[in-house]
Amino acid sequence: MEFEEFDQHVASLRDRAARSGLEAVEDFALIEGLTASAQEIAEAERALGAVLPAKYKAFLLRYGAGQFGFLDLLPLPAAGATRRHEDVVTVSQAEFPDGTFVAVAPVGTGDYWCFPVVDGRCRDEVLFHFHDGGTPAWEAPDFLEFVAAKGIRP
Repeated sequence: MEFEEFDQHVASLRDRAARSGLEAVEDFALIEGLTASAQEIAEAERALGAVLPAKYKAFLLRYGAGQFGFLDLLPLPAAGATRRHEDVVTVSQAEFPDGTFVAVAPVGTGDYWCFPVVDGRCRDEVLFHFHDGGTPAWEAPDFLEFVAAKGIRP
């Protein structure tokens, strides 16, 4: 999926939320928008020892992390700030100390959706990684497809 198609899905989500009155609910953010800067992305890549997928980086610059429709996306650490306990770098280093995965979204059960890392590069596809072992399950061919399926069209 490319951003032109993805943006159409986001517009549809916003329209549905407006019609249902969700946007009028206090303290509810349909799209939280914790955007990342190019510097924050570069710092996260250095800390992770892995190059993040291009679509994921573009998404972070454009839309950000946090709540995105029906999905909670881990934010990147803010540049120069102390890491939060729930950001991409901190969670990935805690859950995958061998550097084989980069977590991008919690499932809520101790499981994570993540990118597999091969030779210092994150692959484009998103996998579901079980906290209690087992083979990770393929979820989507790229980050935009993943967010569209889980965050926009549940």
